[in-house]
Amino acid sequence: MHFDTLYRHNQALCPSGLETLPAAFHALNAAIDDCQRSGKALASDAAVLLLIRNLADIADRDAPSLTDLRRRCREDRLAVIAAPALLDIAGNDITTDMPAKRTFHYQARRALARLLAAIGLDPDDARINTVIHSDLDEGMTEARHVDIAIRVVPRGLVPGLELSFHRCRDGQDSGRVHRAPIAELLDAPAFARRLAATIGDVGAIRLAAAA
Repeated sequence: MHFDTLYRHNQALCPSGLETLPAAFHALNAAIDDCQRSGKALASDAAVLLLIRNLADIADRDAPSLTDLRRRCREDRLAVIAAPALLDIAGNDITTDMPAKRTFHYQARRALARLLAAIGLDPDDARINTVIHSDLDEGMTEARHVDIAIRVVPRGLVPGLELSFHRCRDGQDSGRVHRAPIAELLDAPAFARRLAATIGDVGAIRLAAAA
């Protein structure tokens, strides 16, 4: 069912009260919803386009220079890389939080690849996959090498121990499961020491050097 209203047209023709970024964002988002209910194309809707221009004018008026914005954006990006969100997400219920779930497992895959390389294994020799069985499943990310499997979950069976690992033989599970804090996913020397104390040498890992 499609139906149109005057809301977005009135806002676009008389944008009084939309002089700040939050107000302009709110009006634009509401107009997009309004336009979609009408069945009209967003790309050609005059009211939506006018509200986009209003938002752009406000952003251009209040924002620093483009050079400064790009510098700040690069700095913010480096800060995100330096402090991965998966540490903040771990331990929380993300059953219905899809953005958190996506972020956690994306960062877990990247961290597992770096961890394997840091402890002397070639990430290309391992399968790194995420398994999420349903929308209500928080999921699991695993790196499986012929000699070791390392798994990461948002919440562990034991609180605070979201990282688990065990020995493999030819890629098949072999030996007991050991658990560790997720922080060790980002701390290769600490993880290497834990490996040395639990399952010992794995493949070409040189644990003494990592310690």
